[in-house]
Amino acid sequence: MRSLRPALPLPLVLLAACAGATRGAAPSPENALVSTPDGSVGRIEVRNLEARPRLTLVSRDGDPAPALVASVATDLGSVATTALATVVEARLLAAGFDVDARIDRSAFRVRLLVKDAARVAPFLRALSAAFAQPIVAGSPEVARAIERVQALRATPLDAPELSPIAACTGRLGLAGAEPVVDLATPAGARELEAWRAAALHAGRTSIAAVGPAAFCAEAARAAEGIDGWPAGGPPADAWPAADTIGVYATNQLERRAARVTVAARVASPQAAVAAAERLGAPGSALRARLSALPSPFRTVEVLGVARPRGGCVSVTIEASDLPAAPTVEASAALAAAVARQEIRRGLAAPPGPAIVTRQILTAQDPRDAGARAAWWALSGSAPNAPPERWATALGVAPSAEPPRPAAPGEAGARTFEAELSRALAAGAQPALERRALVERGQGEVWVLLASPCGVAEEGLYDAGATALAALAAVQTRRRELDVTIEPWITADAVGVIAHAPFRDDRETPAELGRRVASAAARTIAATTFGPDALTQARAAALEHLERLSGGRAAALEAFASAIAPDHPSWIEPFGVWDRVASSALETVQLRWQALATGPLRIAVLANADAAQAAAAAEAAERWLAPRLAPRTCGSPDGAVVPRPGHHDARLPAGTALAQAVVGARLPAAREAASTARELAELTVAALNGADGLLATALAAPATASASAPAPSAASAPASPPADAGAPRRQLAARASARLLGGTRAAALAVEIRAPGPELDEATERVKQLLAGLAQRVTDADLGRAEALVARRERDALAEPRRRLINLFTGRAARTPPAKATLATWRAFLASALGADAIVTVEARPD
Repeated sequence: MRSLRPALPLPLVLLAACAGATRGAAPSPENALVSTPDGSVGRIEVRNLEARPRLTLVSRDGDPAPALVASVATDLGSVATTALATVVEARLLAAGFDVDARIDRSAFRVRLLVKDAARVAPFLRALSAAFAQPIVAGSPEVARAIERVQALRATPLDAPELSPIAACTGRLGLAGAEPVVDLATPAGARELEAWRAAALHAGRTSIAAVGPAAFCAEAARAAEGIDGWPAGGPPADAWPAADTIGVYATNQLERRAARVTVAARVASPQAAVAAAERLGAPGSALRARLSALPSPFRTVEVLGVARPRGGCVSVTIEASDLPAAPTVEASAALAAAVARQEIRRGLAAPPGPAIVTRQILTAQDPRDAGARAAWWALSGSAPNAPPERWATALGVAPSAEPPRPAAPGEAGARTFEAELSRALAAGAQPALERRALVERGQGEVWVLLASPCGVAEEGLYDAGATALAALAAVQTRRRELDVTIEPWITADAVGVIAHAPFRDDRETPAELGRRVASAAARTIAATTFGPDALTQARAAALEHLERLSGGRAAALEAFASAIAPDHPSWIEPFGVWDRVASSALETVQLRWQALATGPLRIAVLANADAAQAAAAAEAAERWLAPRLAPRTCGSPDGAVVPRPGHHDARLPAGTALAQAVVGARLPAAREAASTARELAELTVAALNGADGLLATALAAPATASASAPAPSAASAPASPPADAGAPRRQLAARASARLLGGTRAAALAVEIRAPGPELDEATERVKQLLAGLAQRVTDADLGRAEALVARRERDALAEPRRRLINLFTGRAARTPPAKATLATWRAFLASALGADAIVTVEARPD
């Protein structure tokens, strides 16, 4: 019904969402309209009365007069529905009721403003009689029906190609040379009588009363007391047999313009109307995406229609001044594909619980409110319906000037269909790899959206640009969003983490998921940052490097450059000091754009259910540009060849302590066994801590041992050590181990901070420890390391952030490794930390 198709969202009315009791037979679970409970701002009561039309009572004050509306679903086309509506209207007028009839393609409604409640029962008796009385050829009511049917010719559809769309939306009208029954003939009169018997009965009719509570009570008494309604089953509301695509010419369009209409028949009427509200809203994703196309389109009409079985969503868009290339079919197909994507996304979001009651109560005229209530009472979902059906039509100007369309009709439809198939195939390519985990009852939804390429494409001269881009993007968006956004920067993946709790008790789980994921996706795909954001990002990156690795991160830079000479950010993703300090805005912005157009992965920790996670992923997908080519990581070719041995670096003048980094490249994860990472983590745990191997090595004298080989001449300290048998003081140096890098290049690094005179000896002791570690470690060391790793992992998993990262990386999905044996651990250490693989960097102040 036309009054049920809002082109723009209606004002929100806050109503309770639960269903109230009804009288008579219980409504089917598929019915779209149910009663609201007592105490609602707007009171709606639905009654299913045996052998009578459905009755809906809308109690509200303030209208100049109450209203009665009867809606009938005919299951017939424009001609039959127009004829029947005219006959019923004529009979009611003849009975003294000042009604008007509003007609759609397969439904009509008669409306009455009631000045006296005593007129309700007579009106319902007259309506029942109008339905039951046979139609006689040559009667005045048939003459009026003939006039109305002939008037349909005055407002035809633009073309037959629009008929499937009109069948979906219910738009009244004939198409082209569509035949019209001659009701003036005996055969036409007989057909009209057959239509009456098929459509005018209680099963296809719904009555609504709108007015004060007393009026509604009187309407209910009258409806329950009137018998004699013709009996019949509910409307069938046939489902379309197939999708349709058509191309037509229309004089309504100017030269170089095009109009595309896309309609979808769907199973849920509530979802259809709610989707239309979202699609038609100012600033909707549909409007934004259409305006951003190479050939921009604008939205001219959005319809959401409730039907007896399911609903319909229709979008009409237009473009003017199209270029000569690409063809009009190609431009229109891309716009149609976007419209279909947005319709699907709008349908995927569950409608609010008050969508139906809001539609009814926001009608200003009580007759419109009654029409909506009566129609919603006839409407229902179609859970066993076939898949959604699409009708798409392209309208072009009848011009030979460019853009030159294919001829309207079958040939043009084939061309447009081929272009639409290509556009839909491109849009159907998933832009995101999805991973989700439901943690029901958690306080927030967490989303990690990142590129699994990480810093793969960074070389020596742009090391750190991706990290800078992530920091700048988050800095730009942080103040604009009601979601907590933070950068996530590793060698293997760079992106953002977003999380937020429910705004209030009205926000649904799906809405929360969409809000958080949209914030993450907008930060990655729709952020352009300026010089101020880059300046703040640069300061944050340099502070991080210095806090992590000392003055200007000089020692770390030298170590990373020795492990991965051409790609230091593969070891330290924040890059190297000089490159970060001098990065240009354009370089950093281009890195962020490249990340957004490459492969992306989303991990969602939902706090409600899987549907919430799916809604979050769909929301993120919306912000990403479709890609015709597969998304891949552009990792540079060539093996990473480390440069072991000794290297020097300079610290800023005045630095209190000298530094050293001692370590070795580890087998990258993609080259090593599945336990390599776990064994490396055990090694770090064994080295660190107050009672770890590093603390012991720095505290104890360096004595000769059968298990610890003597240092080679190349690695001997600059000054000879003291007598091995003489006691030595404990060094003031401090050392800690950590793992660096990722799958492309990884390293175990021990960082040493020491007074200048002690640096050589501290470095030598650490080198000896690492070179002889495979022979030195014991079962006690292994047990302590395993306990530390387990405790650290347990503590980390207490925070959703760690669980989210594990989900993204796939660590949570891996089978826990078997308990490592001492022999396995020693074999790993022997292969990774041989004396000839050690890299040593010493850094002293200028």
